[in-house]
Amino acid sequence: MDLRQLRYFVAIVEHGSFSKAANQLRVAQPALSQHLRHMEEELGITLLHRGTRGVLPTEAGERLLQRAKTILTEFGELRDSVRGEKSAPVGEVRFGIPGTVSELLSVPLIEAAQARYPTVRIRIAEAMSGYILDWLRRGEIDLAMIYSAANPSGLAVHHVLTEELCLFGSPQLSACKVPPGQPVTLTEAAKLDLILPGPSHGLRDLIEEAALSVNAPIWPAVEIDSYGQIKRLVQHGRGYGILPRTAVTREEQDGSVKIWPLTAPQLTRRVFLAYSTERPQSAAVRAIGQLAWESLRGLVDDGIWAATLADESNRPSLYL
Repeated sequence: MDLRQLRYFVAIVEHGSFSKAANQLRVAQPALSQHLRHMEEELGITLLHRGTRGVLPTEAGERLLQRAKTILTEFGELRDSVRGEKSAPVGEVRFGIPGTVSELLSVPLIEAAQARYPTVRIRIAEAMSGYILDWLRRGEIDLAMIYSAANPSGLAVHHVLTEELCLFGSPQLSACKVPPGQPVTLTEAAKLDLILPGPSHGLRDLIEEAALSVNAPIWPAVEIDSYGQIKRLVQHGRGYGILPRTAVTREEQDGSVKIWPLTAPQLTRRVFLAYSTERPQSAAVRAIGQLAWESLRGLVDDGIWAATLADESNRPSLYL
């Protein structure tokens, strides 16, 4: 087994098709099939399942996929690592970002990176913060934006900003008697028909912990993990939601929702930049990590992200 075969295998899985992978790799499809067959014969195990939904990795194939990605990334960063800081950063950076952060950060970050580091390619992976943290610990991504630093073992974690959570609802609802824009206590909010993420979701855990502190248990009317679907249900008048203020600013501006600050207690969520301290970071990873920090702070300074910046003492010194 060699690096070329690993590249071929990863491409087949990512495209879900031999023909699409062959086209992307500029390799004849029969040659691609032959390389895979040789890999399976060498390992003595089936790596891919061919079905009506395309090509999917078997359990063994999934294990190989993760190891292959790590090997290919490290090999791609080898020259950059040896040459050191004197050369421009080169290579791919895998960045895990929660959806609500990605909505604001991904485009400005990619555009800034293309202007400053044209030989660096950023791959954005969106998921819930808990999944992103797992990916980071397993080495499947290089950088992460996360919401909790409760267990930082093996990680460098930098607090970037703190954002406010708010209650929001459709103008057609009247269950909340407090005028929009005026504070609503969490105890009062808990009595409404709430549409929240399900148990084990980081935001749900934060809300429930705060509610229990004031003896106001939460019993949602609807549980759904997608922020986008929560907003749609709220806009349709199916209940009230609790999300970061930034996530519903656009809807407030177009008049499809009204917003109330939460108090007693006030609900906030911290956002962190994280990366592993157990693996060496390439110049490309360090450069994009530093750029992400700068981009996030710029979004707050420009009023695009309604949040409070953390103290500059948390600032990383990754690539200066």
